[in-house]
Amino acid sequence: MSNGYLVVASQKESFYRLAINCLESLKDYYPDAKCCLVTEERFLDGRESIADDLIFCGDHYREKLWGMSQSPYDTTMYIDADCEIVHEDIATVFDELNGNDMVFHTLPKEGKPIFVMYDFTCEGKPEQFTYCGGVCLYTNKEFMFDWYVLYLKQFSKIWKPDIQPWDKLYYFDQTTLWWLLNKDFRHKDIKVGTFKDNLRWNYYNGYAELKMFPKQEVIINHWSKGSPK
Repeated sequence: MSNGYLVVASQKESFYRLAINCLESLKDYYPDAKCCLVTEERFLDGRESIADDLIFCGDHYREKLWGMSQSPYDTTMYIDADCEIVHEDIATVFDELNGNDMVFHTLPKEGKPIFVMYDFTCEGKPEQFTYCGGVCLYTNKEFMFDWYVLYLKQFSKIWKPDIQPWDKLYYFDQTTLWWLLNKDFRHKDIKVGTFKDNLRWNYYNGYAELKMFPKQEVIINHWSKGSPK
């Protein structure tokens, strides 16, 4: 069984530069890590050689979902391009699977001030987003492809469930993630876990201002959010 890390960079060259930084930081703390870069061929500048495997993708806004489904590894740790590895415990991530098909970072209620969305309604019932798609440990690539296909329908507004506020949620990939895990019978038997010491594995830079800290040192810094609203 093979284990590896995967980062996706599409649409903008700046995402490619971030992805290279992410992979370089991974190799700094875990030189033996096997990693895959999924990106557009037009961005290549020689630095892609940091990756052990290279896959070309399209230029869609959420091409990361397709990239996740194409992983060359049996067990994959997906990491958003705008992340940086800062601790050697990144090498232990595959122990977190613990019999599950997928493991996610959960969105703590205390972090609501920095999240794009947290509360919503489905069929008139109040709901909350649970899992963040910024990092994910997984073995089920079929689920990732279904996530990609449904997201394309969502983004193009071909698929429009009774979820509100739809004008803000139609482009949000966590909407389809929530739907697949909670409403789609095809995936009712999938086993989903969460990272132990949750904040270590996806530490948004806004967490510190909210006085939110993991029990141990941070493993992955995520730079996609700013200060609390």
